[in-house]
Amino acid sequence: MNYVEYGKENKYDDNIFFQKYSQMSRSQQGLAGAGEWKTLRKLLPDFKDKRVLDLGCGYGWHCI
Repeated sequence: MNYVEYGKENKYDDNIFFQKYSQMSRSQQGLAGAGEWKTLRKLLPDFKDKRVLDLGCGYGWHCI
């Protein structure tokens, strides 16, 4: 593996990483496949009719 300067590497550009990441249950099932969702959901307000900016959400699945 080549080491790059911090902040210059996008792990999702690595085909092997992306293939494995896309096979995770949370990647295939969205929030239903995320183990922390049941707990996290209780802490969040109602987002109906709201706009949400989701930063750092992997390749965007949870934005849906």
